[in-house]
Amino acid sequence: MATGKASAPAGVHYDPRDQATINDPIPVLRTLQDHAPVYWCEALRGWVITRYDDVKAVLRNDDFSADRITPFYEAQPPERQAPIQQLIRYLNTWVAFKDPPEHTRLRKLMKTVFTPETVAGQRGVVEKSVQRLIARLEDQREFDFISEFAFPLPAMVILDLLGLPEADMDDLKDWSNKMQLFIGSATTSPQKYDLAEEGAIAMAAYFREAIREREQHPGNDLITHLLALREVDDALTEDEVIGTSMLFLFGGHETTTNLIGNGVRALLAHPAQKQQLLEEPALIDSAIEEILRYDGPTGASVRLVKHSHSMHGVHLEAGERVFVMINAANHDHRAFTDPDRFDITRSPNLHLTFNFGPHFCMGAPLARLEGQVAIGEVLRRLPNLTLAADSYDYMDTMIMRGVRSMPVRNPR
Repeated sequence: MATGKASAPAGVHYDPRDQATINDPIPVLRTLQDHAPVYWCEALRGWVITRYDDVKAVLRNDDFSADRITPFYEAQPPERQAPIQQLIRYLNTWVAFKDPPEHTRLRKLMKTVFTPETVAGQRGVVEKSVQRLIARLEDQREFDFISEFAFPLPAMVILDLLGLPEADMDDLKDWSNKMQLFIGSATTSPQKYDLAEEGAIAMAAYFREAIREREQHPGNDLITHLLALREVDDALTEDEVIGTSMLFLFGGHETTTNLIGNGVRALLAHPAQKQQLLEEPALIDSAIEEILRYDGPTGASVRLVKHSHSMHGVHLEAGERVFVMINAANHDHRAFTDPDRFDITRSPNLHLTFNFGPHFCMGAPLARLEGQVAIGEVLRRLPNLTLAADSYDYMDTMIMRGVRSMPVRNPR
């Protein structure tokens, strides 16, 4: 597919596999913004789009498809299809990978169970979970902020929503991490297909058993509510209930873990902003939006070209992959004044972290709520927290952006 691609201007090169670039992608992506806004990346075998207006256009444009799973699978030879058959089976039920009319149908059904009232009803769970976790950490002089706080908090909240026991958290985390390698478009993980299949099989079996339990003993949880949708018009199939439960679990903790981790790291790295938030806690809503923009949990989103057309004089062929670089768009000087400055009072702040258009993230209100409560309480209860390292390695994934480990110090 790369045959015949126009070469980039001299000195313009983007390698998403380079760890230094993974850790700090903005400088090279800004070079692309300025000199090659539509850039063919051989390592990704796809186009890289970096400007804010172009990213918005791709995300809302019918010339691009969110269904990247089916074409990928159908393009594989039979010997490559067989090892990921179950992974594809369930990912193909995710609304995130659907175009209308299937996207419209699934999103409409999901919105009947994941409502604003559902989110508002979780505030108490979020607040209690935050207090539980911080109470464990207050007397620790050093700890890993991700494994001890940023991961367990959203996992606890989504498990409560799904009516699942906290005791299952470690298994679900393991399966989710394996699937993430594929879903997140990891660039340096040679076993990502085998591991993702393993994770998908285990997680699907887990949710199938949960469905059997709900059929005998319905509860007031999302799985029970999803099951009830099998009886309405445009009913969900059992595979769709399983797949949607997997999506709720995966999306409900991965994004928020990275939001909280990236947010606390940004505040600790900018002590003046941290102090301002401590002195003016009412700024927490604005601070969360700036965290989402400055180093948000979404690195990129992937689309397929549906209809051949041109962008910035570059011809895009039907079937080619397009990586819209969300964090690059959020640092585009064409859309944001002084975009590399971390400013918790920034307004307006029309970042694209939760996507744009028909695929705008349904979980955004819950992620915002968790970020506001968690980060606000961490600063209030652990005001002397400092980073224990000068730098941190981000995960090898194009889609999600965050670190797996973040040691911090808590001097008394």
